[in-house]
Amino acid sequence: MKAIHPLSLLATALFAITAHADPVDTSAASKQVDALLAKSWQKHKIKPNAPVDDATFLRRSYLTVVGRIPSLDEARAFHACQMPDKRAKLIDSLLSSEGYVQNFFNYWADVLRAQSQGVAGSTTSLNYLNYIRAALRENKPWDQMSRELVSSEGTCFDTGAIGYYMRDRGMPLDNLSNTTRIFLGTRMECAQCHDHPFDKWTQKQFYEMAAFTHNMSASSYRSKSAEEAQKMLRTDKSLDNETRDLMRQALNEAMRPLRDTLVVQNKSQLRLPHDYKYKDAKPKDVVQASVMFGKPVALQKEANTIGEFGQWLTSSENPRFTTIIANRLWQRVFGAGLYEQVDEMMDSSVASNPELMHFLERQMVALKYDMKAYLRLLLNTQAFARESTKEISPGTPYYFQGPVFHRMRAEQVWDSLVTLVSPDPDQPNWSSRERERRDLENRHHLAGLLDKTEASLLFEAAKEVAAAMREQNKQFDQLRKELDEARAKEDKAKAKDIQRRLGESQRILREQVSKCFYAAAKKSGNQDIQKELAAASGEGPMEMAMMNLMEDSRVDPKAAPLNPKIMATLKDDETLLGMKDEKSIKSFENYQRTLHQTWSRAAELPSPAPRGHFLREFGQSDREIIENANDEASVPQALTMMNGSLLTQLTSAWSTLSINLRKATTNDEKIDTLFLSLYSRKPTAKEKAHMLQTLESYASSKTLWEDVTLAALSTQRFIFVE
Repeated sequence: MKAIHPLSLLATALFAITAHADPVDTSAASKQVDALLAKSWQKHKIKPNAPVDDATFLRRSYLTVVGRIPSLDEARAFHACQMPDKRAKLIDSLLSSEGYVQNFFNYWADVLRAQSQGVAGSTTSLNYLNYIRAALRENKPWDQMSRELVSSEGTCFDTGAIGYYMRDRGMPLDNLSNTTRIFLGTRMECAQCHDHPFDKWTQKQFYEMAAFTHNMSASSYRSKSAEEAQKMLRTDKSLDNETRDLMRQALNEAMRPLRDTLVVQNKSQLRLPHDYKYKDAKPKDVVQASVMFGKPVALQKEANTIGEFGQWLTSSENPRFTTIIANRLWQRVFGAGLYEQVDEMMDSSVASNPELMHFLERQMVALKYDMKAYLRLLLNTQAFARESTKEISPGTPYYFQGPVFHRMRAEQVWDSLVTLVSPDPDQPNWSSRERERRDLENRHHLAGLLDKTEASLLFEAAKEVAAAMREQNKQFDQLRKELDEARAKEDKAKAKDIQRRLGESQRILREQVSKCFYAAAKKSGNQDIQKELAAASGEGPMEMAMMNLMEDSRVDPKAAPLNPKIMATLKDDETLLGMKDEKSIKSFENYQRTLHQTWSRAAELPSPAPRGHFLREFGQSDREIIENANDEASVPQALTMMNGSLLTQLTSAWSTLSINLRKATTNDEKIDTLFLSLYSRKPTAKEKAHMLQTLESYASSKTLWEDVTLAALSTQRFIFVE
């Protein structure tokens, strides 16, 4: 989302960001939600919480919808606006922003266990993450998105949705367990090994459900030409075994960047386990696909099994699909579900307000699973605008007198700190996105080249590489022997030099692969191939074109474009900071251009962040199991805030917070700036008096405002969502 800047005395520009089309009118439904809640309060003889002021509503809305606190300018603009419907307009602007995409990407990446690296392979995983981002950005209906995920097949270049199956590569039964939990709120993993001990599902029913999806096979890209070359290898009797193995390695090296990029349906049948012990079937019996509830699915002989499964799963007639997404998003807005737990529903489960739950289900269907429209419905209720409930008792129904008071999630804390450092907090991580774009394009081009080059030419290229590998293997063996001797003698210098030479040999081998397969493509005479090679060569020599497609791209972060409005702001900041010489100005602008690398929002960083990163310390999910995040406080978190480099960067002269404090000319103004920046409101008279007294007591301290900032960030008022 672009920064919202005030125009006409901060009055109207707050709502300059609007949806691509007029938003669906959900006002009547919002009122009905409030009426149903009021009916429940009366029944249970409880009073609703009091309405909140604008400052609390502002901060709560930003954290709920876009996952961060508002910037200083955004807070000032909202408070200055006199429109009677400014809260509704704020909700519309936030839902239509890029911040919404980033915030809800964090949530769905957690639910779907989407990872930047790991079992999905880098190429497919990146396309999978991009698929989730794009689905949120274009507001793809939830039923369509769900159907695409569970019915996906083909290459990752066709659709990033295949990452859903690639994520559980080699574990089809686990994938089915995750599917029922995510989309149906039903925990079936126990039934994988035996009848469910606490629910009605039997082991046979589990296998009948798994029969729809068990045959989804994840593998590497299948190039027809490369596969034909492999067949030639197997049938050419003139080749000795060593040459055949080396040629196979050469072809595999050429295909290496395309590993784990394909999901296909195979024709295998699912059988019950060998130790199946129940009387309704025998061990190793073939299992016929059958759904566990709802409208039966009759599979024809040539039916697309996963397609039929996807249609059943996402049908509005499915008794749980609609309920689960309606309840998930309610929990996201209000902090607790009408059903708790949101993904552990049983026939005996009862919503805290059944009439409201049924109404929300009907609304979700009527809105055609438009998640933004549904969120707008919830966010415009009076219930969302009431004071939060500080404590709710586990295991007892909550009747939503207001949202639940809760601690920020890891991503919300991090993204709020980004807002205090960066003048453009919702900017993408340009370096990562650009590098990914280039790499994905290169992999796609490589697949096309290998498809179009004749098998016979690939065969000859593999033979050339094999000859080079035979000679190089001799060098490898000698170097490894020398390395063992150097290590035995504890000669670290020599060992390091040998390791360098081994790495250099690997690079030379990759160059050899590139040259040989480039020569093969060049001989084909195919004009499309020549265009591909010319585009891939870039600034390097043509014979390295294949290698350019195989290797990861390099991107200079200083080449990042800056928003023109941000650039204009930087010029003002340069004057404020007293920068006059070109060296200082260039250094400051380069700092701002590279800020996206370390101070990007959580959604723009690796998913999940590396171990030891601030996000992981504060409880970010490791994406290994569904919704594995936690928001509990810990000693390492306190140490991270006090002793890490975080505070230094946050309070550095070039951070947005520091610049805004510097713009304030008096301590009164500085205190207002600090409170608006961190808490989205000005201080009370009592708070200001206490702050002024503190500032006077420590006036001689050189780190006064750094200390004040750390103290303010360490309060519950900052870390909790009121």
